[in-house]
Amino acid sequence: MPEVDAMKYIMFLLITFSLQLVLGAQAFNGFLTKKGEEFYYTPKSSQLFYKVVPMNFDVQESLTRLENGDFVVGNGSLDTVNKKISIHSIDYVGLRKLLGPWIGADGTMVFKDFTTMRFTPRFRDIKLDTHLAGYQKEFRYSISPKDGTEWALFLSDDTNTTFATVEFAKKKIIMKIFESESGNIVRTLKLERP
Repeated sequence: MPEVDAMKYIMFLLITFSLQLVLGAQAFNGFLTKKGEEFYYTPKSSQLFYKVVPMNFDVQESLTRLENGDFVVGNGSLDTVNKKISIHSIDYVGLRKLLGPWIGADGTMVFKDFTTMRFTPRFRDIKLDTHLAGYQKEFRYSISPKDGTEWALFLSDDTNTTFATVEFAKKKIIMKIFESESGNIVRTLKLERP
């Protein structure tokens, strides 16, 4: 009977490895390095580099808009032997060029990292007898690739999630904020670097 147990174990291993090959794509996250026209992926908790192989047109288009040091989250197949990752989708990104302060007519947005943004309204909108800290609001955010030159932006606090788009222009960003039920633009913000 040991042969039967050994055969069951071998079959289990074959099925397990076959499923990984058939299913292939797994979630990944990490940073991109651009060298010439080539992209390389470094997992979040690693120093290793894997050559990026886009598996479809959408991934290729998203890659052309990303820059050195941007963060990506998506699905792909990591080939550790050949040092490459075949990317099937890019679901979320962290854009280095968005990080830091942006000032507009309504106030200041500081993108602290790839997931947190703090908004402070202009001083003229704050009553003199209150503390500034009470008016600062912190948001969690995520950015997804979108067709064209805009990026999809999801802002959320403890109670709401808001959809917006972000478009980069020369030394400024244009953020369009949408009303969730109608889909209409409710506010357009033009923000510049200080």
